Amino acid sequence: MKLIFFFFFFISAQYILGQNIFKAKITDTKSGEPLVGVNVYIQELHIGEASNSNGNVVIKNIPNGSYDIKFSYIGYNSYIVKINFPLINPDTTFNISLEQKAVEENVVEVTSTRTSNRVEDTPIRVEVLGLDEVKEETGIKPGNISKLLGETSGVQIQQTSATSGNVVFRIQGLPGRYTQLLEDGFPLYGGFSSGLSLLQIPPLDLQQVEVIEGSSSTLYGGGAIAGIVNLVTRVPEAKPEWSVLLNQTQKGESDISSFYTGRSNNIGVTFLASYSRQKAEDVNGDGFTDIPQFEQANFTPKLFYYINSSTTLMGGLSLSYDDRKGGDIFAINNAPDSLHSYINSNKSSRTISLLKFTKTFSSGGLLVFKNSISSFSHNISVNSIFFKGTQVSSFSELTYKLSSDNNNLVLGANFNTDKFTEDKIYNTVPLNYSYYTTSLFGLDNWDINKAFTIQSGLRIDYHNKYNSFILPNIAFLYRFTNNFFIRLGGGYGYTIPSAFTDLAEEQAYNNVYPIADYVKPEKSLGVNLDFNYNAVLSDEVNLSLDQSFYYTRVNNSLIPQADSLSLDKIFYINSSSPLESKGINTNIELSIDDFGIFIDYTYTNADYKYPSGIQHLLLTPINKLNTTFTYEVEDDWKTGVEAFYTGQQYLDNNTKSPAYWTIGVMIEKIFEHFSIVGNVENLFDVRQTKYESIVNPPYTNPTFKQLYAPIDGVVANIELKIKM
Repeated sequence: MKLIFFFFFFISAQYILGQNIFKAKITDTKSGEPLVGVNVYIQELHIGEASNSNGNVVIKNIPNGSYDIKFSYIGYNSYIVKINFPLINPDTTFNISLEQKAVEENVVEVTSTRTSNRVEDTPIRVEVLGLDEVKEETGIKPGNISKLLGETSGVQIQQTSATSGNVVFRIQGLPGRYTQLLEDGFPLYGGFSSGLSLLQIPPLDLQQVEVIEGSSSTLYGGGAIAGIVNLVTRVPEAKPEWSVLLNQTQKGESDISSFYTGRSNNIGVTFLASYSRQKAEDVNGDGFTDIPQFEQANFTPKLFYYINSSTTLMGGLSLSYDDRKGGDIFAINNAPDSLHSYINSNKSSRTISLLKFTKTFSSGGLLVFKNSISSFSHNISVNSIFFKGTQVSSFSELTYKLSSDNNNLVLGANFNTDKFTEDKIYNTVPLNYSYYTTSLFGLDNWDINKAFTIQSGLRIDYHNKYNSFILPNIAFLYRFTNNFFIRLGGGYGYTIPSAFTDLAEEQAYNNVYPIADYVKPEKSLGVNLDFNYNAVLSDEVNLSLDQSFYYTRVNNSLIPQADSLSLDKIFYINSSSPLESKGINTNIELSIDDFGIFIDYTYTNADYKYPSGIQHLLLTPINKLNTTFTYEVEDDWKTGVEAFYTGQQYLDNNTKSPAYWTIGVMIEKIFEHFSIVGNVENLFDVRQTKYESIVNPPYTNPTFKQLYAPIDGVVANIELKIKM
């Protein structure tokens, strides 16, 4: 018995003596500052700890042996060291220095803030859809960007017409006219031309999509009260690439698009061409289209001339054409008669010229000149109603950026023109206007220290009709640790009153009156607060949490006069009470090895504050939830399931719409030079027309109810992606 006791005592002693302690202090190689939250992991033992606020880490209970210890941290190169235990000196503290990564796939630079900072270093919150996400969404809807923007945090895509299929996008629940759509910083889709914009932009040439929520007028002028969406296109690459997409849906849509990028010596080229067509579809069998018939084409060549290593000149041209018909499906497929005569026809064409010159100086300064000229023509016919107009606009901008180790200063000036001319044959009171705006602006991004950054800006706009606007903006970024930081910002914005609203387009601009001289510009104040946490929880687990709060107040909001609406006319006035939108947005991203989980929740409370009571903003979901679950085997296949919850919305009859869920499923098989994508949207066929008719008689000249839910039902597509 004593012998057995001695044996177990001996084994236990050996085990106790075999428990070692590893201690290390982890710092940044360049600055020597301690790194907080570095993941330290012993791979063979599956144990680890994170460094504390002083950069120190302690791992206990390590058995005798030789082990690889891995140090990993977001934005830094991983480091592995092999340590033999027991240590010669058990009190040894290892000094570990980690190097920051150069610009690579995990570091995203944003251009929308004008300072070209990394997304995590800018005081203004920017939501970015990177190239991989753009490619995934392109496989779901390759013909236009409506689906792509609908996947972005805080953005709502709303269909406004059952017959044209027109959609608008909202940020912070505010109407679409409060959000500015840019392409590479060019404001190409404003005013009259905004109506069909989302349906006319193919996504195949996009590098990333950047969304700034909250007042951004200081950055890009009028029209950015709710925020901006900047479509960043790809530039020529030394290794040529040619991509082709072929897509077909079970409801009659066919798409083909092609993109080429390449560079040889001083010449670079990008080239985008796309063509889409859709047959008219009556999904619910009521005799009217739920999916309009359309045919559209896009053609965008760009030429880049690299004058030398510091100077580049780009010239480009963008041409697009769109022809769509909706309404009585018998009249569309056959010919109108006395019983079937209602057809909503939209024909539009857009021509844009692009010019950009960039020069980098040895001092680090960057000079950029941009110019674009755009012409947009739109012809609408609905029964005996005809509308035809052309918008010609131009944009010229000169900026100079000065950079130092802790400061980026951008100074600039721009000149915009916008002229609309309506064909007087169809309207005795045309909506004509001719505007120009001259602007001076400055923006400064100052890193006070490693923890605190301030961005301040000021823009002064002079408008030929509405005089001057002074637009200050300020934002703060404070890093409590490298994993946790807070942003706070606010600024003023404005929008020039325009007759080209969603409501006016729904009735083909019939009986829409020009803006009266006494109508004032809409002005706003917006504030955003944002908390962000990123962490590497283990070797294969990454977590990102973002919680934001927003508030926007719009004074002089443009609304139709109630008496005019009762007469089926639209006469615009300023609201006597402010429009306020406030809410929260929660974004969670979790990756576990090959699995990804994305959760995005938005609560919005948007209404007018009248003395007699509150009037809620229509068609704004109070609660909205997007969830995505993905699994990917790199370079082999990927799959995903999306679930979207849209909460109740206020309607024009003082009721609330029902809430609903939609589900989508996607799978992609990847081969060396091509991949095949299968996708199903709205898997359970959720449709507004299941619960009510959206067409009001008489059917030869119908009116339509507000759309708060899908009407196209289940849409399945199969796509072939070819990449050479």
